[in-house]
Amino acid sequence: MAVQLDRLASVSRLPNVRLGVIPMAGHMPWAPLNVFTVYDSALATVEVSTGALVFRDPRDFQEYLDEFRTFEGYSLWGDEARAKLSAWADRFRSILRDL
Repeated sequence: MAVQLDRLASVSRLPNVRLGVIPMAGHMPWAPLNVFTVYDSALATVEVSTGALVFRDPRDFQEYLDEFRTFEGYSLWGDEARAKLSAWADRFRSILRDL
């Protein structure tokens, strides 16, 4: 897990990547129940345990854009995100040392 977190921090430095991290502590109005991807203003997909749903109706993908914006507001970005990823990676490494 530590190596994966290190990789995320590294990828976050690419010019075409914007990576946000939601801290584990603090208040969130709700948690995402499914993985969703908004591709553009015409397509969104939602992954559920039995498969994937495809949405093409503007009202549907607007809901997911609104949900994303909510989570975006709780996220850390840039150096703050990388610092949080580093702290989490260090925690995983310390757990392994303690075993």
